[in-house]
Amino acid sequence: MKRIMILGGAEAQVPIIQAAKKEGYYVIVCDWTTTNPGIKYADKHYPVNTMDRDAVTRIAVAEKIDGVISNSEPAMLNVSYIAEELHLRGNPVSGLEILLSKDRFRSLQEEAGVYAPKHYKVSNEEDFLKTAAGMQFPFVVKPVASSGSRGTAKVLSYDEEELKKIYRINSDYSRDNCCTIEEYVEMPSLTVIEGDLFVLNKEILWDGLFFNTRSTVTPNIPMTYSIPFRTDPEKMAVIKNTLTRLLDAADFTFGELNVEMYFTEDDRLFVIEINPRQGGAGIPAFIFRHCGVDMYRLLVTTAVKDDRYFHSLKQFDRECHYMIRHSVFAHSAGVYKGISCAPAIQKYVTNIEERIVHGDRVEAGENGTNVLAFVDLEFGSYELQHQYCEDIESYISPVIADE
Repeated sequence: MKRIMILGGAEAQVPIIQAAKKEGYYVIVCDWTTTNPGIKYADKHYPVNTMDRDAVTRIAVAEKIDGVISNSEPAMLNVSYIAEELHLRGNPVSGLEILLSKDRFRSLQEEAGVYAPKHYKVSNEEDFLKTAAGMQFPFVVKPVASSGSRGTAKVLSYDEEELKKIYRINSDYSRDNCCTIEEYVEMPSLTVIEGDLFVLNKEILWDGLFFNTRSTVTPNIPMTYSIPFRTDPEKMAVIKNTLTRLLDAADFTFGELNVEMYFTEDDRLFVIEINPRQGGAGIPAFIFRHCGVDMYRLLVTTAVKDDRYFHSLKQFDRECHYMIRHSVFAHSAGVYKGISCAPAIQKYVTNIEERIVHGDRVEAGENGTNVLAFVDLEFGSYELQHQYCEDIESYISPVIADE
């Protein structure tokens, strides 16, 4: 029986734990709590912090595991470390460190010969203000080591007090307490290209690419996912070439990763980021509903060097369902009362997944962690799908009452 270690037992890890159990593997979960929902599905649970590298490595050795995975961004470095130490399938820590750093990733883009904006890493407020003073406006500030659009801010002018506030927020969100200042790259529209790719021995599956449309109110937050992704052959070739070069430069040869990018007005492909883990917001399940490719199964089977499912996909007849997964955010603070769907769109709604309880107080959405609900929809055609996608917030909205 294959033995697989999964770092984390939270809700996000439940699908990969269940996928491993479905394959008949012996599942070891490391999670410091005793209450997270994934723990009950494990064959063995160790109540240790997934960030404690020595502890999780000792467990991996003692349990004689055949593979190790996670889909929690903070845990991915320890996944790579264990894989390297035990000669399991994985990626080098050095490459993961680059992909997980917004500053070092920009340098990787430059080294790989693909487009990258000017960027500066700062580690204290004084240097931050000095660097900001020399930038052309607008520019973007991000935490160097974080996810979910936390802290990200577009700066339009020099206001010292506001800049100090932005610096504090971003440095607090960053795992290394540093932030990066980047040249702003104009988005031609509120729709970008996103998706989950799967890599095995440098072979890449491209099934998981989709569009992501942002809100006019919060353009830095991913909001409406629509699949399939369609573009002309020339642009698709640029996407494949650019991402392949970046993954080769980072020596990334195994696993699922989430990418985000767009073409600029002058047709340069700007890769915003590559996260070396599954996309959040139920993205793998969203891809499965679209085409039938099971990313959860892919991740757990290939981690223990069971590559049969991966190779079977070379002859797999993909389906094509026109899907939307819409993230609902509040644009003002108040009391959450539920989701309102206009009559015109109700017949396309297949599921509403509320993340908070009716009566809870909510704040205006500032990053991906503020999602109130996900609404899944399916349409009969690509054209109909995009007709609704372009103005979806006029059809689906949260009901927020005054306090």
